[in-house]
Amino acid sequence: MMGAGDALDGLAGRPYRLDGVVEHGDHRGRELGFPTANLGCAPCVPVPADGVYAGRVLLLDVPGPGLLGLAAISVGTNPTFDGRQRRVEAHILDFDGDLYGRRIAVVFTRRLRGMTRFDGIPALIEQMRLDVARVREAQA
Repeated sequence: MMGAGDALDGLAGRPYRLDGVVEHGDHRGRELGFPTANLGCAPCVPVPADGVYAGRVLLLDVPGPGLLGLAAISVGTNPTFDGRQRRVEAHILDFDGDLYGRRIAVVFTRRLRGMTRFDGIPALIEQMRLDVARVREAQA
């Protein structure tokens, strides 16, 4: 089991990567100030353990993958909102565009923390700010 801060290696020592199409979610991230790209993954695709990760997102439906940016990636059920569906959501830092229906790759480079249920929205937003700061530090 990996601890917080451990690097994530996929095959041949490369960071773990998930490819998929961006789907509509609950649109809650935008309301909180942290819009996310919700990755549609096939049910049989292995996904990292629930938690928050540092990584990056690539746009795949263009010639030669294009880097969209660094990302804070959430894997889990959104326990603060009593979610039941497990999701992979990437908040792309400094990106403000429409990716619905676009094919992207989410690259996991470092686990930041486990999934947590927060007592309220303000506590969640504060943790999300800290997570984004840690993504920037981890990728610097």
